Amino acid sequence: MVRFAFWYRFSRATRADRKLTRRLARRIEADRELAEATSVHVYVLAGHVTLYGFVRGHRARDRLLEAVYSVPGVRSVEASLQVLPVDEMELVDA
Repeated sequence: MVRFAFWYRFSRATRADRKLTRRLARRIEADRELAEATSVHVYVLAGHVTLYGFVRGHRARDRLLEAVYSVPGVRSVEASLQVLPVDEMELVDA
Protein backbone atom coordinates (compact mmCIF):
# COMPACT_ATOMS: atom_id res chain seq x y z
CA MET A 1 0.00 0.00 0.00
CA VAL A 2 1.32 3.39 -0.98
CA ARG A 3 0.73 6.07 1.60
CA PHE A 4 1.99 9.63 1.80
CA ALA A 5 1.09 12.51 4.04
CA PHE A 6 2.36 15.95 3.13
CA TRP A 7 2.03 18.57 5.87
CA TYR A 8 2.93 22.17 6.30
CA ARG A 9 4.59 22.22 9.67
CA PHE A 10 2.69 24.42 12.07
CA SER A 11 0.96 27.53 10.80
CA ARG A 12 4.25 29.23 9.96
CA ALA A 13 4.43 27.54 6.55
CA THR A 14 4.88 30.05 3.79
CA ARG A 15 3.57 30.00 0.25
CA ALA A 16 7.03 28.76 -0.79
CA ASP A 17 6.72 25.86 1.68
CA ARG A 18 3.36 24.87 0.22
CA LYS A 19 4.76 25.07 -3.30
CA LEU A 20 7.78 22.99 -2.30
CA THR A 21 5.50 20.42 -0.68
CA ARG A 22 3.53 20.07 -3.91
CA ARG A 23 6.75 19.64 -5.91
CA LEU A 24 7.96 16.98 -3.48
CA ALA A 25 4.66 15.11 -3.73
CA ARG A 26 4.79 15.14 -7.53
CA ARG A 27 8.44 14.03 -7.60
CA ILE A 28 7.92 11.09 -5.22
CA GLU A 29 4.65 9.96 -6.76
CA ALA A 30 6.08 10.19 -10.31
CA ASP A 31 8.53 7.39 -9.48
CA ARG A 32 6.14 4.44 -9.23
CA GLU A 33 8.76 2.04 -7.88
CA LEU A 34 9.72 4.53 -5.18
CA ALA A 35 6.10 5.30 -4.34
CA GLU A 36 5.36 1.60 -3.85
CA ALA A 37 8.38 1.13 -1.60
CA THR A 38 7.62 3.93 0.87
CA SER A 39 5.10 4.93 3.50
CA VAL A 40 6.14 8.38 4.67
CA HIS A 41 5.03 11.67 6.15
CA VAL A 42 6.69 14.74 4.68
CA TYR A 43 6.90 18.01 6.64
CA VAL A 44 8.22 21.27 5.20
CA LEU A 45 9.16 24.47 7.03
CA ALA A 46 11.31 27.22 5.50
CA GLY A 47 12.63 24.79 2.89
CA HIS A 48 13.75 22.26 5.50
CA VAL A 49 12.19 18.85 4.86
CA THR A 50 11.55 16.24 7.54
CA LEU A 51 10.67 12.67 6.56
CA TYR A 52 9.05 10.22 8.96
CA GLY A 53 7.96 6.71 8.12
CA PHE A 54 8.97 3.44 6.58
CA VAL A 55 10.86 2.39 3.48
CA ARG A 56 11.32 -1.01 1.91
CA GLY A 57 15.07 -1.58 2.01
CA HIS A 58 18.15 0.64 1.96
CA ARG A 59 17.93 1.14 -1.80
CA ALA A 60 14.47 2.71 -1.45
CA ARG A 61 15.74 4.95 1.37
CA ASP A 62 18.62 6.18 -0.79
CA ARG A 63 16.29 6.75 -3.78
CA LEU A 64 13.84 8.68 -1.60
CA LEU A 65 16.57 10.95 -0.25
CA GLU A 66 17.98 11.46 -3.75
CA ALA A 67 14.51 12.36 -5.04
CA VAL A 68 13.90 14.84 -2.22
CA TYR A 69 17.30 16.52 -2.61
CA SER A 70 16.71 16.83 -6.37
CA VAL A 71 13.71 19.13 -5.88
CA PRO A 72 14.66 22.82 -6.20
CA GLY A 73 14.11 24.75 -2.98
CA VAL A 74 15.07 21.98 -0.54
CA ARG A 75 17.57 23.44 1.92
CA SER A 76 18.07 20.40 4.14
CA VAL A 77 16.56 16.99 4.83
CA GLU A 78 16.11 15.26 8.17
CA ALA A 79 15.21 11.61 7.65
CA SER A 80 13.63 9.64 10.48
CA LEU A 81 12.99 6.57 8.37
CA GLN A 82 12.77 2.97 9.46
CA VAL A 83 14.16 0.55 6.89
CA LEU A 84 12.13 -2.65 6.65
CA PRO A 85 12.72 -5.89 4.76
CA VAL A 86 10.61 -6.19 1.60
CA ASP A 87 8.26 -8.81 3.08
CA GLU A 88 7.39 -6.66 6.13
CA MET A 89 6.19 -3.57 4.25
CA GLU A 90 2.62 -4.84 3.95
CA LEU A 91 2.34 -4.82 7.75
CA VAL A 92 3.02 -1.08 8.02
CA ASP A 93 0.41 1.62 7.66
CA ALA A 94 2.00 4.97 8.56
